[in-house]
Amino acid sequence: MNLKQQWLLNAHSSKKAYQLVKDLTCTEQGHTTIIQNKEVKCLNEEQHTLKQWTEYCSELYKAKTTRNPEVLNVPPATNTDDHPILRQEVEAAIKALKKGKSAGINNIPGELVQAGREA
Repeated sequence: MNLKQQWLLNAHSSKKAYQLVKDLTCTEQGHTTIIQNKEVKCLNEEQHTLKQWTEYCSELYKAKTTRNPEVLNVPPATNTDDHPILRQEVEAAIKALKKGKSAGINNIPGELVQAGREA
């Protein structure tokens, strides 16, 4: 371990120390492109693999259902919340966001939301 690595571990920088340990200990795992066709024959050429995936997905999505089709007719959800969200609640939630957390489903990190201003 070199001097910089020791300093990171001793500097109470847990994120950097974790990344350092991960970089030193983890090895990259390769991925395989070999799949089997219906006859259980291994396919490793890209064109054959793509063709097999296309065939598999086509069969998967054109399958006929034998169940009651009425089950699929789900009524739209209704909003039963009688109380609108208050501006103060939103401001408090934004202020309470923790720093350094990963972005949510919208790919916007909390720090960006906190740094933003009212439009």
